[in-house]
Amino acid sequence: MRVAILLLMVPIAALLATVWLPFVNAPHIWLGMPSMMTWNVAWVILLTPALGYVEYQRTRRRDGGDR
Repeated sequence: MRVAILLLMVPIAALLATVWLPFVNAPHIWLGMPSMMTWNVAWVILLTPALGYVEYQRTRRRDGGDR
């Protein structure tokens, strides 16, 4: 379960660090959108499988599959 939580911390840290990253917080266009918007969209999309993995591990542990 700790690995799942650590996996979840990567996209959360990336989203929180957005304003301090100079290559993201600049007036650039990535894929036709502002760089900050593209960065956030990418990490939110990557956050979805991370949350799914945490939920899978949580329900597997509750059902007794991981002892």
